[in-house]
Amino acid sequence: MALQDLVLITLDCVRPDFLGCYGCQDVQTPALDRMASRGVVFEQAVTQAPNTWVSHAGLLTGLYPPLHGLRTPYDRIDPGAPTLASQLEEQGYRCAGFPGNDLVGSRSGFGKGFDLYFEEYALGGEPEDEQGGMTANNRNRWEDMIRAAEGWLGCQNAPVFLWFHYLDTHHLKEYDLPEYYRFSRDPLWQFYEGKISYADECCVRAVMDMLVRSGRYESALLIVLSDHGEDLVRGMPPTHNGLLTEAVLRVPLILFGEQTPWKGIRVPGLVRTADIVPTLIRGALDPGKTSAEGPGHTFSGAPLPLPGLDQRGDHDERQELAYAENEPLGLSCLRSESWKYLVSPEGEQLFHVASDPLEQVNVVDRHPGVVQHLREAWAGIRSIRPDGEAAASQREEEETRRLLRAFGYIE
Repeated sequence: MALQDLVLITLDCVRPDFLGCYGCQDVQTPALDRMASRGVVFEQAVTQAPNTWVSHAGLLTGLYPPLHGLRTPYDRIDPGAPTLASQLEEQGYRCAGFPGNDLVGSRSGFGKGFDLYFEEYALGGEPEDEQGGMTANNRNRWEDMIRAAEGWLGCQNAPVFLWFHYLDTHHLKEYDLPEYYRFSRDPLWQFYEGKISYADECCVRAVMDMLVRSGRYESALLIVLSDHGEDLVRGMPPTHNGLLTEAVLRVPLILFGEQTPWKGIRVPGLVRTADIVPTLIRGALDPGKTSAEGPGHTFSGAPLPLPGLDQRGDHDERQELAYAENEPLGLSCLRSESWKYLVSPEGEQLFHVASDPLEQVNVVDRHPGVVQHLREAWAGIRSIRPDGEAAASQREEEETRRLLRAFGYIE
């Protein structure tokens, strides 16, 4: 496949079971549904963290948190970790990033490799503190992002990579949500379903229309997914950045391109958001290279199982498992297609998620062989953290909690 334009859209907090293409009957998502019917839908995609900053760091590097180094809002992506933009830049791409808020801003290392990193934050929820710390509510307005993207795109002659982070599906104030979209199954869910339908129209369809106007639609490969899901309980406000539940770790993942050979495919097996970078670097853009290794480093993910690209190089059993963590809370887990092994300050837990998706029955004492196998794989992933990594200072911990509280993650 020849070099093509790449467009990555991350919809904040969106669960797959709230999209029509994943079986939802009462939330209208026609643009995503059309992409899904003519592209590839991954039915069991798993993210690496229940929050925006860690999950995006893994998505944009193809690395697990112990390797990319960003594990709290106070951290930065390891400067030595190649990003998708920096690797595409080496292949002749022009890259533009449009982060939804400051938690995925350039100060945390997300701007690496981008020719344009749009950070004209217009919706500040609180001023920066005297020490210059991040403010969780510093946001880019979506309309400004689209306007800047179209202006930049019109000046480019090379293949382009665009990343859009759409934040307005987050459990925040609705801001400019039109009245028609102010609906939800529960009044405490902050119009969650309506926000998703509005994102389908004003984000996904708007980006596709922009590509049509620029003459790049036919050559583009679009990847749409969420950074994480959302815990939704009737009678309670939405929440995430807590437990590593299936509701938070499972995300939608759709690939679509008019010129790709993948049409109307549904992939039932387990995949990870960390698989996207190796897919693009060692798969869709360069099908002759089939290893999960990138230039000078090894990805935590592997190329997605797409027809003609389902070649993962030397078999590594850990590539069939998905790792996730919430390091500030001392939580981490390893997910296979059937099992979830969870480690917390209270000890080990094991859930057979294939038959117990709500994780209500801890069977850690019933399957010692499964526990031992997953424990060893989990320990191998955890042991690869960079040398010299120090525990967060008291100020860093306080800063982290302030940010989480300001963004509605904790009380």
